[in-house]
Amino acid sequence: MNRTREIIFMGIGILTGITLCGPAAQAATAITATLSNQPIYVNGQRVSMTAYHIGGNNYVKLRDIGQAVDFGVTYDAATNSVYIDPNSSYQEEVKQVAQTPTTPSAANLSEETVRSTIRALRDIYPTNTLYGAPYRSTSNGPYGVSSTNCAGWATLCSDAAFGNLPWRRVDRPSWAQIRAGDLVEYADGTNHHVVVVLEKTDEYIKVTESGLNNKARWGGQYFKWWLEGQPSYILHTRYPN
Repeated sequence: MNRTREIIFMGIGILTGITLCGPAAQAATAITATLSNQPIYVNGQRVSMTAYHIGGNNYVKLRDIGQAVDFGVTYDAATNSVYIDPNSSYQEEVKQVAQTPTTPSAANLSEETVRSTIRALRDIYPTNTLYGAPYRSTSNGPYGVSSTNCAGWATLCSDAAFGNLPWRRVDRPSWAQIRAGDLVEYADGTNHHVVVVLEKTDEYIKVTESGLNNKARWGGQYFKWWLEGQPSYILHTRYPN
């Protein structure tokens, strides 16, 4: 273990001992926390870390320390336990979204409910957040049971809104056929991409999408004239005929 890790783990041990052994009589009835503006350095290099000033001390997230110093930090929800591994490298936490357990009723399906369901994912996966690729689907979609990049994110969004409703493919769809929650796929011989429709105007669609980094993105726009000019232009929908 390098010297930086030794110092960090010694500090964690000291803080843990104080927390567990301090007299209960010293517990404060009210705690005030404010953001700290003190710079933090690791091996002489300043690092970006959110710190809170509480009772004369600065507190930072354990995960932020793990990322800066490069040691493993994991959380086990089943036992509500945190694990620190000084011999492993830091891995960014990946949030998984549960697949829809039941199939929505086609009769009650609307663009507004689909749009709301997909937009709710933004709270879990804001822009530049890893979505947990490969995404494993049970809906028998066009990209298989396990997919990554733009296809994995698109399938995740679709499954969240449509559950296990069947898929339909429409080659070179009309603009009127596109609805919220549909997947629009295009290819020009070099680039191949699929996006999830959130809104549609007469001129463009607003979308959520992912790329080769497996991170969610929100707020993209694709113009009607450009999509319709692509050599391959496909719609994947799960709305009933």
